[in-house]
Amino acid sequence: MSPKTIFSSVALVIALGSLEKSIVTTPLPMIGAELHAGAALTWVVTAYLLAATAVLPLYGKLSDLFGRVRMLNIGIGLFLAGSVACALSQDLPTLLAARVLQGLGGGGLIALAFTVIADTIPPREVGKYQGYISAVYAVSSIAGPLLGGYFTEQLSWRWIFWINLPLGALAVFLINRNLKQLNVRRHSRFDWKGAALLITVTTLTLLLLSPETALPAVWLAGALAVSLLLLILIERRAHDPILPAHLARLPGYLVSVLLVMLSQLLMFAVLVYLPLQMQWQKGLSASQSGVSMVIFMICITAGAFVGGKLIGRTGHYKSFVAVGFALAAVALWQIHFDAWVKLALGFAGLGLGLVLPALSVVVQNALPREDRGIGMSLFNFGRELGGAVGVAICSMLFHSQLPPGSAGQLSSLSPQVLAPGFSATYIGMALIATLALLLTLLALKRHELASINA
Repeated sequence: MSPKTIFSSVALVIALGSLEKSIVTTPLPMIGAELHAGAALTWVVTAYLLAATAVLPLYGKLSDLFGRVRMLNIGIGLFLAGSVACALSQDLPTLLAARVLQGLGGGGLIALAFTVIADTIPPREVGKYQGYISAVYAVSSIAGPLLGGYFTEQLSWRWIFWINLPLGALAVFLINRNLKQLNVRRHSRFDWKGAALLITVTTLTLLLLSPETALPAVWLAGALAVSLLLLILIERRAHDPILPAHLARLPGYLVSVLLVMLSQLLMFAVLVYLPLQMQWQKGLSASQSGVSMVIFMICITAGAFVGGKLIGRTGHYKSFVAVGFALAAVALWQIHFDAWVKLALGFAGLGLGLVLPALSVVVQNALPREDRGIGMSLFNFGRELGGAVGVAICSMLFHSQLPPGSAGQLSSLSPQVLAPGFSATYIGMALIATLALLLTLLALKRHELASINA
C-alpha cells in the first residue's frame, strides 16, 4: 500500500487528537463559571494532558507487541467514551474524571499515527509528509478555537465533546479498512512494573508543579524521588524495559526529545493562557479570542509546512530548530510588553512550527526498526509531557503574582490585578525559549539523513 494511502488513513486520527487540544481552550472561562471551578480551572486541560502523557509509552510498547491497529482501536474507543462522559458532566470532579478517561485514550492517537507514518516513510521524505501533517493540523487546530467559541456561545460548551463521536467513528472505519497489514505482532514480555512506575513518576511531577494540588509539596517531592529511584532500578533489570537505555545513545535522539518537550511547553502556554488573558483582562468574548488564536495556529502550520518541505529538499534540520526557538523567544518577550500582540503571535507560531518537523526527522533517522514503536512513543511522550508541564508552570507563575485568597474568583478580578500574573507567565516562557535555543546550538548535532526506510 502506498504511503499516501496510509497517511490518508491516519490523517483523521491526527486531526482528532489535535482538535481536542485546541477546542477546549476558548470555552474554559464558560466551563469554569458554570461548574464553579475557581483556581482548579486549568485542571480541565491538565487532567487530559496528564493522562495522555502517562500512557504514551504503554501504547508504543503494546503496539509493538499486539499491532498498531489494535491499539489504535482501543485508544479511540477510550477517547470516545471519555468524550461522552465529559459532555454529560454536571460538576467539576465528574468532568475531570471524564477528562482523565478521555486522555487515557487520546494518549495513543497521535503517537500511534506518527508511528504508522514512521513505519512506512523514509526519514528523508518525512519532511515532505510533515507538510501534509501540518495541513491536517491547520484544519483541526484552526477549527478548534473557532468551534469552541461557536459552540459555547450558540449551543453549549458540551458540544466540544459531542463533536468527537462522528469523527471517531469515521477514523475507526478508515484504519480498520486500510491498515490491517500493519497489525503485526511480536512476542516479548511487557515491562508492567516499569510502566506503572513511569506513570507514577509522570503524575507526581505534574502534581508537584501544580499550585492547585492539596497534598504538601514535601510529600510529593519525596514520593517522586522514591518512585524515580525504583524506576531506574527496575529498568536496569528488565528484560525488555519500557525505557530502553540504549535509545539515549542514538545520535540526536535524547536532545530531540528534550527540545520537543520545550517546544510544546511554549505552545501550550500560549494556547491556554492567552485566551484567558484576552477574556479576563481585556474583556473579549470567547469567539473573539478564538479568532486571535487562529493567527497563532495558522503560523504554526505555515512554519511546519515550509520547514518540512525545505528539510526534505536540503537534508538540513539544525538551522530550522535554532531559528524557530529564536523567533519564539523574541515573540514571547513582545507579548510580555503587550506590544503588537497579533504580530508576536504570528512570529511565535512560525517559530514553533519550524521546530517539530525538524526534530521528527532527527528522531526517525536515529531509530532502528525494532525500536521504532517505543522510540516514537517516547518522543511523543516528551511532546505531551511538555504540554502538561507548560500548563502547570504557567499556572504556578500566574498564581504567584495574584493577591492571597483570590484564586477562587479569577474571572471577577480587575485587569490591573490580573496583569502581573500574565506578565510573569510570558517572561518565564521567553526565558525557556532562550534556554531551548542555547541547547539547540550546543547539543544538537548534524547527521546525514537516510533516503530509504530501514
